[in-house]
Amino acid sequence: MRKTGFLIATSAGFAAAAVPGAQAADMPIKAPRYLEQPASWAGWYIGAHAGAAWQQSQATDYGLSFSKTTFIGGGQIGYNWQHGNFVFGLESDISGLAGKNTLGTYEFESSIRWLSTTRARFGLAVGDTMAYMTAGLAVGGVKNSFAGEYSQTKTKVGWTVGGGVEHMLNRNWTIGLEGLFVDLGRSNLNVKTTNLRFQNTAVIGRLKLNYKF
Repeated sequence: MRKTGFLIATSAGFAAAAVPGAQAADMPIKAPRYLEQPASWAGWYIGAHAGAAWQQSQATDYGLSFSKTTFIGGGQIGYNWQHGNFVFGLESDISGLAGKNTLGTYEFESSIRWLSTTRARFGLAVGDTMAYMTAGLAVGGVKNSFAGEYSQTKTKVGWTVGGGVEHMLNRNWTIGLEGLFVDLGRSNLNVKTTNLRFQNTAVIGRLKLNYKF
């Protein structure tokens, strides 16, 4: 009887060892490690911006050039598509500009009062930061005057180009710096028998804060 019991116990031990995973099945299974999802730039966003605009004007018939740095502030809305590290987007904004660009005792004035742009963006995202180039249409309200007596306000259509860097603070908020060059073309002002021509351009630097949906 003792030999029989010993043989049965020994056979059972060999059988358990021969079956793969027989003991492993009784061990606790570890939970899979959580992998954080990569940052996504895709989707709608809305935000605000503020900065400085270096307005440059030329009274071409007089061979005069004058400039002034003014405040710019406003808001923007846009949408991004993302494929891997590449980000494509469209953005529209509208801004108000404070201050006047004048020469002399208000003898010449040529200022951009408000500005709106609609631009395409192409960016390269590395982690939470994206660098991008942008270009598109610019529309602005321009005021040209001479000697305080002859004045004209027009809505001008031109173009803009620039670039920027944007950083994702968290899933919803981003912050960025952007630089733009804007050219609103020439405007004509009739002064008696003389036709004055003004050229309006601006270099803009602004800080942007966006909320991404």
